[in-house]
Amino acid sequence: MAEINTLAAFNAFSAGALWLLGSLIFIGFDKVNIQANRWLGAFYGILACNFTQLFLEEFRIGGSLLIHLMELPRWAMLPCLYMAVHHYVSPSLNKKEWFLHFVPFLLFLLFSFVYLMPQLFNQQYDLPILPPWIGFIIRYFFFVQMIYYWIACFSLLRRHQRNLKMLASFTDNIDLKWLSYLLLSVLFMILIRIVSMSNVNVTYYSPILYFLGIIILAYATLTQKSIYALETYQPAEKEEMIPKKISNERLTTEQVEELQSVLTRKTVGEKLYLDPSLTLSVLSGKIGISTHELSYILNNGLGKNFYQFINELRTEEAKSLLLSEDTKHLDMFGVAIRAGFNSKTTFYTTFKKATGLTPKEYIKANSDASR
Repeated sequence: MAEINTLAAFNAFSAGALWLLGSLIFIGFDKVNIQANRWLGAFYGILACNFTQLFLEEFRIGGSLLIHLMELPRWAMLPCLYMAVHHYVSPSLNKKEWFLHFVPFLLFLLFSFVYLMPQLFNQQYDLPILPPWIGFIIRYFFFVQMIYYWIACFSLLRRHQRNLKMLASFTDNIDLKWLSYLLLSVLFMILIRIVSMSNVNVTYYSPILYFLGIIILAYATLTQKSIYALETYQPAEKEEMIPKKISNERLTTEQVEELQSVLTRKTVGEKLYLDPSLTLSVLSGKIGISTHELSYILNNGLGKNFYQFINELRTEEAKSLLLSEDTKHLDMFGVAIRAGFNSKTTFYTTFKKATGLTPKEYIKANSDASR
């Protein structure tokens, strides 16, 4: 029994770590993702309540009321995580949407105050008998909710990864790893919870496993960075503006072809792609159209996203530079910078994908061909 209590003590360590972590990020230790951190802090606070409840139950500390109070916010835990991830990847979230995610929690709160709390105070009322399926939902809803919201959070992250290439021509400085680690550690704890329901050995060691998962959570949270592209919109000069306003509701084939010609002429002719910080909004401002119109032209006119369009032009520039006598003195990073890339990694990855060769292999292949 003493050994079980020793392992169960890790629930107290987990609760303490989560209370501290939740407080740190909720009060705003990071000034980049303030709103998202508040939701994440709420998630950690509710998770801390769960581990506090486990500790109190194991060591028989406190009464039934205290344990029940620790359990009350459980149905709000995963919606808080979802709201945090949504704010990280999409800071402009509509505030009216969040309420729907907390309706089950509010219903459980109402059920608790009407049916459960009176029993804890030894008060009896003539309440209607609930059908058995409501008890089944209350017992197992939380497990379904955990799986659903984790998938929803993962989908948000994947969609954000795809959308980044619609907006930016560089993604190296946009850190998605820490949020991936956070979701993986949450998944790790969800799996422990599910498996421990049927496996005694996992149940026995679960306090330690949970604590390991929380360490990863803490590391991911405290090393977070901005994960969305911060763009600066630069309006075009008046003489560069296209005189006729084009509706972005629906572009005709002729309008797409006209704007596609303007896009290619200005981007290639003025070598706008050589700007390492070029983004969708910056390019749209230089051309004189909206970002929606530019995205439509790229996707439907050229069949590419912004990332592909710009970096393919940079690759063509790099191919010329690699074979030019004027740039023989440059190393590969120097060539990458001259071609518009802001990182060696993006340069190598894009170049290899476009040509099937590394830059050095490309130089060698063309040197052999010219002999």
